[in-house]
Amino acid sequence: MAFVSTYCCDDLQHVVYQPRLEPVSRYPTPRFVQVELTISLRVDRKCHYSLNDQFIDLEDEGPFSSEEFLRFDLDVLRDHHRAYQVLAPVLGRLLVASNVFLTFDPIIDDIIRHGLKIENWASNRGREVLILCAELWGTVVEHIEYQEEAVLLGRALEESASESGMVPAKESSVKRMLKRVRVEAGECDQKAGQNIKKRLVKVEDCVICLEEFKVGSVALQMPCSHTFHGDCIEKWLKQSHYCPVCRFEMPTE
Repeated sequence: MAFVSTYCCDDLQHVVYQPRLEPVSRYPTPRFVQVELTISLRVDRKCHYSLNDQFIDLEDEGPFSSEEFLRFDLDVLRDHHRAYQVLAPVLGRLLVASNVFLTFDPIIDDIIRHGLKIENWASNRGREVLILCAELWGTVVEHIEYQEEAVLLGRALEESASESGMVPAKESSVKRMLKRVRVEAGECDQKAGQNIKKRLVKVEDCVICLEEFKVGSVALQMPCSHTFHGDCIEKWLKQSHYCPVCRFEMPTE
């Protein structure tokens, strides 16, 4: 089993404004009225494992943030085509860096509208440079899709023993990402195992120790949905951050 990732950000929001406290200009005084624009992006990150519909907040990695600065003639905003030529590449660099591709037409439209609006404010009369800020924020979700293929356990063991594979999984991630499940042959007794999430799996053998699971026993399930004896997978992940079956990668230090 292998996996591929796609990224999306369905909740991206933005605001365009003229700051009260103007930053120090990074450019010389222009001959014509110009706009000095700061565009900042801040996004949180999540993982969505499609196989078991599990969402995980990547709090350890922290939010992704980036900034771009540019200055251009105010007249650029009077021509939509020119404005898009100037602003689209800058927004594109920000969004590609965060692993998500979005349409940024609404953002550019708001920059144009606000830039032309503040030109006529009494407080801006006589200014040679109009300071403008655009802030973007949201959540980037990495959707991990699984594709079935022939994978041999021996190959996984060999690769995990290689120099590049012998990196242990992060202990806090193991505790957070592995789920306690109960091995069942039939229906679940809802009152049993109160400290176990109401989740059943039907598996036969643990591929690490090759011993049979006992019906009703507690096992640990990785985000890729492969299930192992608790002691077996915890010991394994202390040596390698790869799933022994599909090579799914757990976070490392």
